Parts: sequence; structure tokens; C-alpha cells
Amino acid sequence: MKKTLNICLVDDHKLFRRGLAELIRLLDDRFQVYAEFDHGQQFLEGVGKLDRLPDLLILDIDMPVMNGFETLAALQAQKLSIPTLIITMVTDEEALIKMVRLGVRGYLSKDIDPDTLKTAIESIATTGFHFTEALTGRLVAHLQTSAEEIQLSERELDFIRLCCTELTYTEIADKMHLSPKTIDGYRAKLFERFELKSRVGLVLLAVKKGWLQV
Repeated sequence: MKKTLNICLVDDHKLFRRGLAELIRLLDDRFQVYAEFDHGQQFLEGVGKLDRLPDLLILDIDMPVMNGFETLAALQAQKLSIPTLIITMVTDEEALIKMVRLGVRGYLSKDIDPDTLKTAIESIATTGFHFTEALTGRLVAHLQTSAEEIQLSERELDFIRLCCTELTYTEIADKMHLSPKTIDGYRAKLFERFELKSRVGLVLLAVKKGWLQV
């Protein structure tokens, strides 16, 4: 990555946001924070007035007026393709799955160190995504492999699609009319096969591969 990377920040905590903006500028002289917004609605109203769409949007989830999820959904509805990195204190698995389904390219907790932030920004700019807590092993290679090369049974696809919802594993077992032990077997098998360590990684793979299409 050699060119200037234009970054927009959307976070209602002004002190945090301004500190983050200064940190980003110090991390690399290629990083330019050229717009800041208090919440999603303000961003959506202001992004069209910018000279160009940002190369990267850094977005919080828990915000007033319009939160991060609503902002991401609005971007999808308006067909605005802006690579988005979430930096938030919201860390539960359900929220992470929702982020992935809404097209987020990366996720970080607000307690990250500067080097991790720099790595995430560079990773999204060069490879398209950064999910350190969701990705492991050869998942990058799996994402680059065509869907036709990955053979899955119908039951495995059903399980994966249900994993991409807000259902718990117990509820998935009920939905598939299987025992929780059998569902645990599906999960363990797929995690081992794709070298995953979390449900979020499985959801990300499913989204990238288009396995959510019926």
C-alpha cells in the first residue's frame, strides 16, 4: 500500500474519536483522516458532500440517533460500497455475526494497541479484510478457493446457514430435529476442516462463499 488512504471516523465519543484520529495520523503518513462524524445519520448526510468516498470507514456500533448496524444496513440499501472497520466495545458473538452479514471488513475492540490498529488498516487496504479473532489457519486460502471446490452436504449447508442467524446451537438442533450432540459434531467437524476457532469465522466464510443463498 503506497497511496494515501482517506479515512472517515464515525463515533459519538468525541474525546476517543479525536484521539483515534491523531493516532491514525501518527501511525503512517499515508493515513489521512479527512472527515469525522458523531453518528451514522450524520455520516450518511455528509458523505455525499465529500470530494470522494472514503477508502476506509471506521465505525462504532453503539451510537445514538443511528447506530453502527443501522448505518451498515443503510449503506447496503444505498449500494455504497465503503470498506468498513468496526472499532467498538461490543464484542458478543451475536453482534460479530451481524457485522459480518452486513459486510464489515474487519473488527477490533477499543482496547487495541496502536500496532494492531495499523495492521488492521493495512490489511483491509491490501487484502480486503481483517478479522484476527475470527480467522485462523488457512481461512484466507479457503476464501480464495472457488465455492465449487468445497464439497458440503445439504445438512452441513443447512447447519451453516442457521449458524449465520441469531439462533443458539441448542435452537439450531431443535430446528434441524437433531440432538445437541449431533450439532456439536457438525460444528467440530467444520471448525477442524476449515481450521476455524469461532462461529464468526464460519459465518465470514459462508458470506464470502455465497453459501447463504438458498
